[in-house]
Amino acid sequence: MRAVPYTTLFSEPPIARGMRRSTASCLLAIVALAAVLRLSPLTRFLYFGSDFGEYFRISQGLVATGHIFLPYDGWGVSYPYFPGMFFPAAGAAFGGLEVAASLSLYVPILGAVVVAIVFLVTGSVFRDDRAALVAAAFLAVAMPHAFFTAHPVPAAVGELLAAMALLLYLRLPRDSRTWALLLPVTGALVVTHHLAVYFLFVMALAASALAWLIGARSPPRAQVTYLAVLSALMIAYWFGYAEAFRASILIDVNVSPWWLPFAALPVFAAGLGVAIFARRRVSWRYRPRFPNRLNVGLGYGLSFVGLIAVMVEAVVFGIPGTVIRVSPLTIAYFLPLLAFAAFAGSGRKEADFGRDGLAVSGWLLALLLSIVIGWDPAPRLLIPFRHIEYVVLVLAIFGGSGFVQVLRPTGRRVVAAGALAGLLVAVGAVTAIPPSAILAGFEEGIRPATLDAAYWAGMHIDGLLATDHRASTIAFGFGGVAATWDAAPLALTASDFGAARAEMCAVNAPTGISRVDYVLIDADLANGVQLSPLAPSEPLSPAAAAKFADAPYHKVFDSGYAQVYFVNWGLSGGPCP
Repeated sequence: MRAVPYTTLFSEPPIARGMRRSTASCLLAIVALAAVLRLSPLTRFLYFGSDFGEYFRISQGLVATGHIFLPYDGWGVSYPYFPGMFFPAAGAAFGGLEVAASLSLYVPILGAVVVAIVFLVTGSVFRDDRAALVAAAFLAVAMPHAFFTAHPVPAAVGELLAAMALLLYLRLPRDSRTWALLLPVTGALVVTHHLAVYFLFVMALAASALAWLIGARSPPRAQVTYLAVLSALMIAYWFGYAEAFRASILIDVNVSPWWLPFAALPVFAAGLGVAIFARRRVSWRYRPRFPNRLNVGLGYGLSFVGLIAVMVEAVVFGIPGTVIRVSPLTIAYFLPLLAFAAFAGSGRKEADFGRDGLAVSGWLLALLLSIVIGWDPAPRLLIPFRHIEYVVLVLAIFGGSGFVQVLRPTGRRVVAAGALAGLLVAVGAVTAIPPSAILAGFEEGIRPATLDAAYWAGMHIDGLLATDHRASTIAFGFGGVAATWDAAPLALTASDFGAARAEMCAVNAPTGISRVDYVLIDADLANGVQLSPLAPSEPLSPAAAAKFADAPYHKVFDSGYAQVYFVNWGLSGGPCP
C-alpha cells in the first residue's frame, strides 16, 4: 500500500454536507435505545444507585432552602462542593416534578446523549455515516457505559460535559466561535465532577501532544490557550474553593508529599514544549500506510485476545484499583460485547488518515497511562475502574470504523452487515444492565420497602445507626439519620456482639465519633454487605445474622424486608470505655 504524508491528510478541508434523513432517523433510534436502557432499572426498582440517597438529600435541601450547605454529614464529603448535578434537579422540582423523580429521569437521559456526541466525533474522523452509526450503537448498549450512566450520579453529567468539551476542543482551531460554547461547558464541568475534569484535561493534552509530536504540527494557539485556561480553572477550584475535596480526597495518594504531582505539572509542561520545539526540527515525518485485509483481520484478532486477557486478569487478580475478583461466568456473559468491542483493533489504524484521528488515539493513550499510574500511586484518587466507561467511549469510535473495514458493507454485503450489527446490538442491549450476580453481588436498586425503614428510622432513631454503605445512603438521605456507612463493618459481620463491641463503642462516622445505638438489616444487605465500592460484597453469615436475636439487641422495627435493632448497652456487661 502506498504511503500518504500525515500533514497532507490533516490539512484537507472538511467535507461540507448535511445529514441524510435515513442517518438522522437511525441516530435518533439509537439515542432512544440508549435512553430506554439507562432508564430500564426503574421498571424493577423505585430508584437506582447505591449513593442515590445522598444526591436526593442535597437536592431536596437546595429546593427547600435555595442553597447548598457545605457542612455535610454524609459519606461523600465533597459532594456539596461540586453541585452541578443538583441545580437541574432542583429546577425541575420547581417546575412541579418531584426531586427524586427528577434525578432518576434527567441524568440517565443526559448519559444517553453521549451516544450522539460519539456519532459526531466518529463521523468527523472517518467521514463515514455507517461507521458513526455503528459507533453510536455500540456505545448505546456497552455495559460499562450504559450501566454507569444509568445511575443518577454527578459522573454521568460530568461525562456528557467532558465529551462535549472534547468535541469542541477538536473544532477550536478551525472555528473561533467555538469558544462561546466551550467556555460555559468547561465551567459547568469544573463545578460538576472532579474526575471528569481530570479526564478532559489528560485526554485533551494527550490528543494535542500526540498530533504535535507525531505529526510535527505547530501547536494551535487556541488549543494551547484552552489547556492553560482549563488547568487554571481546575487547580483554582480544587485548591481555592473545594475545601473538603482538597483535605480528604486530593491527599489520599501513595505519594509523599501528596502535592508532588501538582508541583511537577509546570515542569512537565515545559518539557513538553521543549520536545515539540525539537520535534519540528527533525525531518522525519509520520507516513501511515493504508491497512490491508490482513492488517484489519489481525487487528481484530489481537484486540479480541487482548480484551479476553483483561477479563482473565480481573478474574485472577481483581479489577484494577480494587480487591474485587469477578466470576469466570462474567467472561461468558460479556463475550458478545467483547466481540463487538474488538472491532476497535481493526479501525484504529484507519484513524491515522482522519483529520482528528491522532487526537482520538491520544485519548486512548491518556486513559491507559492514567490507569497504570492510578493502579498503585493513586488508586483511591484516580480510581482505575472508573476509567473504563471513557475507554469504551474511545473504543466505540475506533470500533465503528473497524466494523466497516472488516465487513465492507457494500452491495450484497449490506444486508449481512446490517443483520450482524443488529444482532450484536440486541445481545448488547440484553447485557447492558447486568444482574447483581454478575456485579460481584452489588445490588444498586432501591426498593420501596427500603424507604419504609428509612422513613421509620427518621422518625424514631436519635442515635448512630449501623448498616452497610448502601443502606446508610438511604437512611441518611431519606430519613436524615446519622449512619456508619463503611466505618463499622464488625457491627454487621462479626459472629457475636463481643467481637464487635470495641468497634461499636467508638465509630468514626461522618457525624463524628460516637457509639452505635441501632443496627439496620434488610434483605439486600443480607444477600450482600456492601461496605466499599473497592471491596467485594459478601453475604451476611448465618452466625452474624443470628447474633441479633440475643442481648443486647432488641428488635424495634420489622417490615419483613427490613429489621431495626436497638442496642441496649445496659445489658452489654458494662458501658463503653
